[in-house]
Amino acid sequence: MEGTTLLQLPEGMRLDQIQVTENGLIIEICATAPTSSCPLCAQPSSSIHCHYRRRLRDVPCAGRQVQLRLTVRKFCCRNPYCERKVFAERLPDFVEPRARTTIRFCQQITSIGLATCGKGGARLAARLGIRTTRQTILRRIMDLPDFPAESILFLGIDDFSFLRGRRFGTIFVKLENRHVVDLLPDRKAETAASWMRQYPDLMAVSRDRGGDYAAAATAGAPQAIQCADRFHVIKNLGEALEGLLARHLAAHRSRLAEQSSATPLGDAHSTQPPKLSPKEALQSQAKREERLARANRASRRQPLPTRWGSAMLPSRVGWKVRPFPNNNHIHEGLILIHTCPFSANGGKQAAIISLSCTGNW
Repeated sequence: MEGTTLLQLPEGMRLDQIQVTENGLIIEICATAPTSSCPLCAQPSSSIHCHYRRRLRDVPCAGRQVQLRLTVRKFCCRNPYCERKVFAERLPDFVEPRARTTIRFCQQITSIGLATCGKGGARLAARLGIRTTRQTILRRIMDLPDFPAESILFLGIDDFSFLRGRRFGTIFVKLENRHVVDLLPDRKAETAASWMRQYPDLMAVSRDRGGDYAAAATAGAPQAIQCADRFHVIKNLGEALEGLLARHLAAHRSRLAEQSSATPLGDAHSTQPPKLSPKEALQSQAKREERLARANRASRRQPLPTRWGSAMLPSRVGWKVRPFPNNNHIHEGLILIHTCPFSANGGKQAAIISLSCTGNW
């Protein structure tokens, strides 16, 4: 009795055994009702003919998959006028005839599918211990009964794609409860208008910016107010704002171009370097004096030929040394030429020419 209450079995069923396996739980149950009614003539019978077993998948327990082994009895129908002589007992509150899953298991799959989708529902069900596929979830959703016909006051209409970019349809949504009312095989104005004529109580139609649905709402529900839905309102606002900003940006760029063309060339390059603070000026002066002192000390330590020899000139940076003869007014010395690698003639143009007169040194 405690196991029956724990598993929430319907009245008239008994739990016989619970077996724990690596894959989950195996629970053996059987029906204990003294009689059962014939599905054709509805006459109760207590004459048991035989037994057989059914394997059912039930909702998981603590993350473990549950398999039910249900022992079902077959009864003999005692009505001489009934066509069926032997029938299996029915358990309408627990499992449907010829089903392999319990009713509550199917209800859980349907709830997961309605809350998520096909693939997302399959992933969530796997985390909950329910083994199923997205096709099963979608099939359970499609098996749900349609909502009863009722008046619609606020209707939402939009198109959707059966096959992306090729085949489109129309979807109608009741905005009061956000339920899909109907689907149409195309998005023509005549089809949508004929559908709207069935609901003369329409007060507002929310649609997109297409002309077909505007014509359909005008012809099918002329008394209804047409408005744009939230998505298209935000889209219209974004497009208007983008156009406004583009115009302002073009005007700003044209104004900058006019100012640059009107500014003289001398004024454009007369920008002064940024002024340094007194502390920064002192630091810069100290560093400059330190570099000059190091250069003077290095020049005093080495003689002139070694200091200005070709071995001390790093050829990798482009320095070349060329001697020149002794003329009347120029003593014998060296010409230091630094070639610019970025010049037009392949780096052969001399950028810096230094003249050193060894005679004075």
